Parts: sequence; structure tokens; C-alpha cells
Amino acid sequence: MKVYVTQGHEKGIGLEVFFKSCLMQRQTELNKMRLLAYKRTVEETLLTLRLPFSLSADGVQVAGLHIPAGWLTHKDYSESFTALELGMKLSESGGVLYTLPTSKDQFPFSPGHTEFFRSFYRRPDLGMFFSAPKLQVLLLSDHIPINMLSETMTEELIFSRLLAALKSLSHWNWPMHRVLVSGLNPHAGEGGLIGNEDTRVSAALRRLASIVSFQMSGPLPGDTMLLEKQSDSDILVYLFHDQGLSGFKGLQGFIGSNITLGLPYPRVSPDHGTSFNLFGRNQADYRGCSFSLRQALTLLQKVSHGKDSGHKSKST
Repeated sequence: MKVYVTQGHEKGIGLEVFFKSCLMQRQTELNKMRLLAYKRTVEETLLTLRLPFSLSADGVQVAGLHIPAGWLTHKDYSESFTALELGMKLSESGGVLYTLPTSKDQFPFSPGHTEFFRSFYRRPDLGMFFSAPKLQVLLLSDHIPINMLSETMTEELIFSRLLAALKSLSHWNWPMHRVLVSGLNPHAGEGGLIGNEDTRVSAALRRLASIVSFQMSGPLPGDTMLLEKQSDSDILVYLFHDQGLSGFKGLQGFIGSNITLGLPYPRVSPDHGTSFNLFGRNQADYRGCSFSLRQALTLLQKVSHGKDSGHKSKST
């Protein structure tokens, strides 16, 4: 089993931060990875980093370290999408998928990784989970227009996505102290004075209370929910994209992971984009990639142990 690393956009900083992160890893950890990329794109990136390197049939040698690779020779729609398709296929047989950043126009019919996974696997309950050293955030919706939130955030969607996310995290033995869930309206609706949409949150949590063993609270005001956090392993659940990620990125910057919950395998990505303006300048900050790669390797150990031993984590 491996961590399968897909190259991302050929004009983005993904490969730059990946190779910089590899320099911080032991060879034993690099042996657990497999980069899926194009030789020409890898060579172009390494030339800008001014590191000694050589390419071989089974990988790339960088500053005395060997990084296993599977070289791509054809292209379906885009370089990053071709690498992603192969990474998904390999991960389905066992492993962890690690996707370097690409742009939304590189997908043939979906505006991003999560939407593509939902369509491909027919799993509308997939969740976007963001993990940093001291903050864990789950989004129950992602890239949808603000005027669709009230219609989209039904009791059933809140229930199904939260349940699917908790099942994935429990399966990986992810540390969870409490689960705190925000409301949709300001001040969680003030008991109905500011809309009644947050009764859906209350109803979904009542249904979940009979299924899960975690301490759950909500709906809580989204603007002060961070103040309710007691532990770094508290899971903060937000109903829409910027409600959760504004606080996450304001506190963590880009040192964090974007983890897709509910796939047949763990999928991890650094919590930043392509930064086209930095491409080729050897100026990209690799710390977010380094952190998320370590998380991917930790998840690989967990899923490998579960497969080898037949162990099944406590179900939610």
C-alpha cells in the first residue's frame, strides 16, 4: 500500500512544495509514496529548484533521496486530471490518495475535486474536513451559491453528511473529544427570531444522538463557536464554506490538510491552491504540504494496519 501523489496543475506550485517536503522526510517514508506525474513537468520544476536530480524508469533521485514514481505518457482532458484518475484507481486497491493542487477548469464536468468525487462515486454525502495542528473543521456544504444555502441545507442533508463524516473519522480512530455544530442563521436563529432554518440542525442532531457515542452540541452561533472549543480534538462543524474556512485559515494560514470523508480510501490534499503567480520562482512555502503529507502517511499506517489485521474500528 502506498500514498499515491497526483501531480496537480503543471503550472502551479504543487510539485515544488512536494519536492521541498520530500527533503524533510526519511527515505523509509519516501518509499511509502508513489508520485504520479509527467517526466517533462517534473524536470521543469526541479530545474527551477536548482537541486541535483536525475530521472529513472521507477522514480526521481533528488539530492540523494529516491522518490518512487509512475510516469504518465498520455493525457485525458488535462495533466492533473489524468494523474487523478490513475491515483483513484490505485487507491481503490488499497492506499491513500494525495492530490496536489489544481484549478477547477482542469476537470471535465465538475468544478473541483470534491464535486468530481461525489459525481464519480455517486456519494452526495462526501464531506470536506480541514485539519490543522490545533483545529479540526468539517464543512457540511462547500462550493454552492449563498442564495441556495437555505434550500440546500435540509435536515436530511445535515444528518447524512454528518453521519458519514463521523463514520469515516471513527474508522480511522481519529481523536474526537466533542462535536460542535453551528447554526445557519446569525446567532443560530435566536430561537426562531432570525429564521427557523436552524430547527433542521436540532432535528438532525436528535436523530444522530441515538446512533453515535460522541458528545454533540448545536446549533451554536457560528461567529462564537470557536470560543466553545475546549480541546484540539474538538470537531467544529459549519454549515457553509466561508463560515468555517474564514476562521480556519485566519488562525492556521495554509498549514493544514483538506481531507475528503466518505470515499473508499482516505484522500488528503494541502489546504492551499495552485498560486500560479509563484510558479517557477522557487518561493512557495512548503510547510502546508509537509504537514498534510505527514497526515497522509499516518492515515496510510492506520488503513494498512486495519487491512493486515482485519481490525475494524468502533462503528458510529
